[in-house]
Amino acid sequence: MPFKFKQKQYQNFKLIDWIIGVIIFTIIIVIALSNLLETKESRQIRKPAIRNLRTFSHGSKLDALECEGRDKDKNGLVLCKATNRQGQTVILQCGYDQRHQYCTIQAVGDGE
Repeated sequence: MPFKFKQKQYQNFKLIDWIIGVIIFTIIIVIALSNLLETKESRQIRKPAIRNLRTFSHGSKLDALECEGRDKDKNGLVLCKATNRQGQTVILQCGYDQRHQYCTIQAVGDGE
């Protein structure tokens, strides 16, 4: 009797392993696709903007989150997000070129 009980546990354990494996595989595929679909231009915009966001966030006691990879109005600034110590989302504009190596706060809200 106890032997059958252990055998059922082992079968359930295999099912859980399979489910975890599928979840990990799905996450890897999603990350790979997002990296493949990102253009070279958006990477070139995002990297310096995130660097400026982190520098600004450190001095302003914010936690840097993310920056967009597209300059919609071609002014050398992209929208970025950070959170303050109260957990509110802060919208900033951060530069990504030599002329704009700074960030400015646009809005503070309770998050999305």
